[in-house]
Amino acid sequence: MKKSLLAIGCAALVSASAAFADGGMFEAWLPENMTADVVAAIKFTRLDFHNWQEGGTSSSTWLFTYDADLKNHWEVVDWRNKVNLALGQTWTDGFGKRKSDDKIFIETMADFNVSEQFKPYVGARFESQFMKSYEYSEDEDGNEIRTPISCFMDPGYVTQMAGIGYFPNDMFSTRLGFANRMTISRGYGYADDQDTKKKEKFRDEPGLESITEFKYAFSDIVGFKTRLWAFVNFHGFDEIDGKWENLLTVALSPLFEFQFGFDMAYDKDLDLDSQAKSMILIGVTWRWF
Repeated sequence: MKKSLLAIGCAALVSASAAFADGGMFEAWLPENMTADVVAAIKFTRLDFHNWQEGGTSSSTWLFTYDADLKNHWEVVDWRNKVNLALGQTWTDGFGKRKSDDKIFIETMADFNVSEQFKPYVGARFESQFMKSYEYSEDEDGNEIRTPISCFMDPGYVTQMAGIGYFPNDMFSTRLGFANRMTISRGYGYADDQDTKKKEKFRDEPGLESITEFKYAFSDIVGFKTRLWAFVNFHGFDEIDGKWENLLTVALSPLFEFQFGFDMAYDKDLDLDSQAKSMILIGVTWRWF
């Protein structure tokens, strides 16, 4: 295990050094009509206590993230592809392993250049997770009970959209259009309609979707980006879903980056209350483009 971690760390350091020196590992391969922002990162922490009189709990955490935003420019159309992946796990002595992060987000969009600022678009999106998730409880004897609550493609979300976007500059964009959001859930009931006796495994929701994005580079080492997404189906405005994602990054050195993220989400089908997640991370990061 120690040799594997050492090998991963060395590979990450070499990749990060090359990325910093050349502006990205594959910068020279980028076509002239293409812009790209691709970053991969590995974070790992370990605390180990043995007869430590001052107290403490042994724990370890690993997290892998991959964030890609690629755009091809042509005279008639711009084609944008976004991929956001995250997978992480935490081990704590006495509690065992717990999943800390798990995300699959893939989005593709075509913007038609009928004008400089207002452009019609079509696109599709896929969202799910890699690993099974559990809800933890205890029986009468204090033994842990793991109850599975989700897994890959349960739920899975596939969305098709079309509308009009406003692009005043390279930092800001907002879109509004029709969207058809499909929910796939074969075992855990995320697609089930509570008003019917039959347990549905697939749900189709046509509605309206809004996406607003903003990114800003304060300097060569400090950057910020935010994305606000909202969807309301045609059943009524009380059926709204939304997610607000924020990320601040600071390059501490050629090899390490500090990240602060804060996300908020609301999905009536999952919980009647809003959800919130924050993170502070420092780890090896290397830029591909």
